[in-house]
Amino acid sequence: MSSSNAAAIRRRVGAQGVPAPVPTQSTAQSSTSAPSSAPAQMTLQQVITTVDKRLTQLETIVKSNNNNTNNNDSSDLPLVVDEFNNRFELIVTEINSLKDIVMKLQSYTMEVNKMLVDERIHILSDLGNNSVASSTTGSRVRASSPNSVDLKKMVEQELNNAH
Repeated sequence: MSSSNAAAIRRRVGAQGVPAPVPTQSTAQSSTSAPSSAPAQMTLQQVITTVDKRLTQLETIVKSNNNNTNNNDSSDLPLVVDEFNNRFELIVTEINSLKDIVMKLQSYTMEVNKMLVDERIHILSDLGNNSVASSTTGSRVRASSPNSVDLKKMVEQELNNAH
């Protein structure tokens, strides 16, 4: 195993120490492709005429496009405005609908919370009456959670203060 590792190391070191061969075909191809490129061999007058022809073609295309779009834009303008107005009205109705839904949800949760608080007050007041009656007999039931014991004591104190 060590001999195969050593051979691999020698190959790697040998490959790094030897300079890479320079491909002769790629340099020959690039030198032959350079003379065939037309812009490098054009005279100054030929370049100016070619650029001028291209510019005039582009100007005519741009002018014809501007004329076509101006005619189309002026006739399509009311349609575009109507479409924007319709979409705006749709967005407004959707936002109002969402607002109504959120308001209904908030009022429902407030009603449920009020109902739960009223129910808890009712239960605690019943618990307070039972604990006062049971404390006179001596058999007192302890609550399982510390919070309910605290609430029970608070209810007993309020009931005692009320009498």
